[in-house]
Amino acid sequence: MRYLVLFFSLVSLLAIPAAAAQSGKADALVSVAPQEDGNWHVAYTFEEPQTALVFARSDNNYRSATWQLETEEARFGRVNDLDVIVFDDPAKEVSFSIVPVTSTLVADYTPFIPFGDGGLAIYEGQFALVPFESLEAVEEIEDGLPSVATEPLAMRIAISADTPIIVDGQPVEGNLQHEIAGDGTYIYLGDSEVEQFDSFTAILDASLPAWLGDRFAGDLQGIFAGLEALWGFELSEQATVFLASRGLTGKGMSNTGGALDNLLMMEVSGEALAEPDPNTLFYLQWFFAHEAVHLFQTDKDVTFASGEDAWIHEGAANTMAYNLIAAGLPDGGEKFLSSVYASAFEECVAALEAGPLETVGEREAFSANYACGDLIALATDGYLKRKTLYQFWDRLILNAVSMDDTEINRTLYFTTMQLLGATRAERTRIRDIVEEDLDDPREALTELLKTAGLNPQFDADGTLVKLDWPDYAAE
Repeated sequence: MRYLVLFFSLVSLLAIPAAAAQSGKADALVSVAPQEDGNWHVAYTFEEPQTALVFARSDNNYRSATWQLETEEARFGRVNDLDVIVFDDPAKEVSFSIVPVTSTLVADYTPFIPFGDGGLAIYEGQFALVPFESLEAVEEIEDGLPSVATEPLAMRIAISADTPIIVDGQPVEGNLQHEIAGDGTYIYLGDSEVEQFDSFTAILDASLPAWLGDRFAGDLQGIFAGLEALWGFELSEQATVFLASRGLTGKGMSNTGGALDNLLMMEVSGEALAEPDPNTLFYLQWFFAHEAVHLFQTDKDVTFASGEDAWIHEGAANTMAYNLIAAGLPDGGEKFLSSVYASAFEECVAALEAGPLETVGEREAFSANYACGDLIALATDGYLKRKTLYQFWDRLILNAVSMDDTEINRTLYFTTMQLLGATRAERTRIRDIVEEDLDDPREALTELLKTAGLNPQFDADGTLVKLDWPDYAAE
């Protein structure tokens, strides 16, 4: 079986606190419109005069090269690795001319996503601002913006377009004003066909190769139906799915995307898309299934702990997605699962050789959260003899909802394991992988899988070739 040269990125981020606009009133309005030169005009109007403002999403410094300040009485630049606007005197307006950045950012959402058929998706979260009393207050930030208690301004975005505008799955003609809540969402401008289904609305790039574009809405129906059956409920809000094509150039296939509230967004490109290929299809199905799992994980308004604990939700999403896609393959997905878990095992070993799982973010080895977290999710399922991974997550979510802080973190994870019957020794095996510098990561992972009843089998070269994978659909 031939496997793809595959490059992918999944975005998983700490949610920005949602600023509540009382009685629908916003603290600020940002108007966004294209200019004749290809740039975009971004104009902010504030209800109250502002002194200093920090862009809520400043981890990347692309604005320094692409945002040109147009307001003479203001200054704009990087302070403490944050994008900052400072006014000479408190002011109620500021504007920019910006180059629409369409390149993929590190651990963040693409600001502007072009569709091959001429459409465009704009990420509204890039415009969110956090107010500060002074530049000095910004300079005193020591541990990044998430460490600051100040919330973003309650903000609305205004867009006008000659083409249909789609936001939250709904088409709008002409003019749109939309509240930017939490991480924000994508707003689509263009003429792509909007397909409505019971569980989701799909906007698929018309320039996708026909072999993929003609079938993918149906594939998405199968993914959502499968997850609804496994989770035992339907999403409380209809999801929106965007699939944009970046063209057929480049080796293999490249894709990036993520989940935002009830939105799934993905961009794909590469020569592997030119002709029908089952491996390409499997990976795209898995990618969307992974992101769709996040919608079910957060349907009860729980939040994820990112950073050190990202392995919790990313690992489970991987396990659930792989199992769902494999169940639809002729051989039960044996070759597919053997391949992906051989890679996951080696990737996890390599990451743990450099330090514990909780530190992979510091080393920018983010994909280890998916690989190691997947193996941990399988082990969790194996340790809980009377519960499936889905039932464990149901209880995990219920426990989070019952607390003042609805965040799913490792403390809650291990407490829930204990409540459902996992022994201290079983929990310790997982904790050691997450928190300890292991003398022999390969042996530790192997023992984790063995003690969880997964019966790992290796070939003569030490490559993982088989596990006793759970079949949730049959349970």
